Formats: sequence, C-alpha cells, structure tokens
Amino acid sequence: MSCGLWPLPLKMEKKMAIETLWKLSTTSGPDRGRGEWTDGQRPWAPAVDARSRDRQINHYDYLAQIARAAELTGFDGLFIPDEADGEEPWIVTGALLRETRYLKLVTAVAPGSASAVYQGKMAASAQRFSGGRQAWFLDLDSDAAARRKTGDFALEEDLAPRARELVTLVNGIWGEGPYDQDGQHFVVEKGGLGGLVAHVERPELWIGGNAPGVDALSAEHADVHLLDALSIESARAEIGRLRASTGARQRRFGVQLSILAREEQADVDAELRRAPRPTGEIAGSYDAVAQALAEYADAGIDVLLLNAPDQIREVHIVGEQVLPRLHKLLSNTSARAAA
Repeated sequence: MSCGLWPLPLKMEKKMAIETLWKLSTTSGPDRGRGEWTDGQRPWAPAVDARSRDRQINHYDYLAQIARAAELTGFDGLFIPDEADGEEPWIVTGALLRETRYLKLVTAVAPGSASAVYQGKMAASAQRFSGGRQAWFLDLDSDAAARRKTGDFALEEDLAPRARELVTLVNGIWGEGPYDQDGQHFVVEKGGLGGLVAHVERPELWIGGNAPGVDALSAEHADVHLLDALSIESARAEIGRLRASTGARQRRFGVQLSILAREEQADVDAELRRAPRPTGEIAGSYDAVAQALAEYADAGIDVLLLNAPDQIREVHIVGEQVLPRLHKLLSNTSARAAA
C-alpha cells in the first residue's frame, strides 16, 4: 500500500496487521506536576551531565519520556491532539520526532489555522527530517463554540469543503508545479514545493468528526477513518455503514479507547474505587483487556488509539503487558483462519 496519496484509491490486497498508537495528552491531570507546569521559570536547555538534569527537566522532557516509552514497549505511534488548553500539536510533533526513531506521529491539523501552502511546506519538512514518519489528522468536529475559541468562525457546512480544498491543494503543490487553485477557502497561483518534496511521500491522512460531509470526504481521501469511542458492536455497525455508503475505495478504520489494565481484577477494582474514570473505559486484567481489543479487531478495526490518565505509567503497563497478549491472540486467530 502506498500511504499518503490522498486523491488516489488505496490498494489493500490483504488486511494489514493492527496498529496501536498512544493518544498523547499534553494537559492530562495526573501529569500536571511534571516539569514547568509547576515551575515556569526554567526553560529547556540540554543537560551537560547527569548532575544538571534536575535543574533542566521541564514538561517537554516528560512528553519525551512518554514517547520513548511508547517506542520501547512496542507501540506503532503517537497521536498528538489539538487540546484547548494544551500544547501546539506541530511544535510537539517536531520535538518528539527528534526524540524517537521509529514511531509514527499523527498531528492534529487545523485546516483554518494557516494557508494550505504553509501547512504543506511544514509537512514536507517534517517528512524530510523524520524519514516520512508524520501523519495528519483532520478533526471535522461540528462544535462551533470550541472552534470559535480558537478563532475559527467557519460555518459547520463549510468544514468538509474547506478540508477538501486543503487536501487538494497540498496534493497539487506536492511536486514541481506550477499548480493553480482558486477555491473558496484556499488559493494558490503557480505553486509547487519542487525539490523539497522530491522522493518524499505526503503524510498519511486521518479523518474524523461529525460535521456534514465527513463521510464522503473520508471515502475520497482518508487512509484512516477515526471513530470516537464506541462499543464493539457499535464499531462493527458503523464500519459496515461507512463501507456500504461511501463506495468501494478501501481505507482503514480506527477507534479511540480509554483503558485500564492490571494483573488481577482486584487491582482493577481498587483503581476504580480510587478515582473517577473515563466514560466507556475498558477495564480489566491484562488478559481481559487484550481479549476486548482483539474483539475490536474482529469487528473491523485496524487502528487502536489508546489513552489513559497517568500516561508514563500506563504506557509501560499497556506496552509491556497488554500488547504482547493482543498480538498473540491476533496471531492465533490468523493461524486458525489459514488452517
């Protein structure tokens, strides 16, 4: 499969192995005591020796710890959302691409935040410097109040058309040019990124949200259609609906899930009593959570986007204990199907 060729059909002769990514929150409550959230007077600086680290660590160091933990424990990538009171996703992406070697980083991209040419050039640089490890997420959420807080006053009915123009323009300038586009939202005259994108793939494209026209846009351009948290049966039904209503072009489907996994159910129960947990969270023993995730794969999910509070701890637990069990279950299922 050639990823990131936004206007072209994906060729998927066989189902890809499931991907697992961690959804990185830069504002998660249990993480607020890390680095400069509690002491903003210490800007980041490289440590010259071990003794100086305690004077240099800030919140970005903590985010880098999470990224390294995800990479070391077997995750395929990190998802960097655009949180209202969080860090800027592009800045976090650039920092963490330097801190990792293999992880895919999925950046939440706000179509109205900059010109399409500028967004395309940022993607070209990120891809060149990282060996093609960036992906884009276009979140077409119809929450007008949330958009206006960011200075985006686009009408709900314009969200999908604006995103389509962005994708079309970036695709058009991804080459020598000249490329012209005179759209309602994005305009370029004789554009082209030239040598900057020579032998560089466009970022893989993720699309999600509930604005009008999202399904059709995803069917045309998405590599991954991201669903909100859903039960297994609801995910199966939604994937069936999308496949039936948006044509033959194949794409992958992802789902966002909060999880809590411990060795024994008694430990899970203790955690549940200790503090409120996210709605719809999958909670259970390592084996039980792995089994639930395998059932999502059976329902048609190709990408698992996982999250939990107290991220550094949970990344290690999930990566070291749940993912190996999940991959073993999926391997056994594949072997039985091939028999």
